[in-house]
Amino acid sequence: MDLYHTTDADGVTLLNPDTQSMRDLLAKLDEPAADEAEHPDVSLVHDPSAWSMSVFPSGTVTFENLDDDDDAPLYMNNVSRKEALQMWLELSRGEIDRLRGRNWSREKC
Repeated sequence: MDLYHTTDADGVTLLNPDTQSMRDLLAKLDEPAADEAEHPDVSLVHDPSAWSMSVFPSGTVTFENLDDDDDAPLYMNNVSRKEALQMWLELSRGEIDRLRGRNWSREKC
């Protein structure tokens, strides 16, 4: 199993969280004032590939490779928590090509 980790808005990291832990972390985005935090997003990083996916309270998701400064982040808007969880599960399994095949935008929306 590949190593992956999540980070919450307070900077707390969980190593290889299970599906319920991921679901709980995404649910924190719906708490009152979640979008007012200094870092309002929650993220998951697939450590071997350095691909990271951040989810914001607004439903915006960013997908980027932390080791490749030349590759601009990808963006998606209006992502449901259910869909975000599915994408996190794909990322946790290292399914990078599958994720890159989704309908991303290079433009920050």
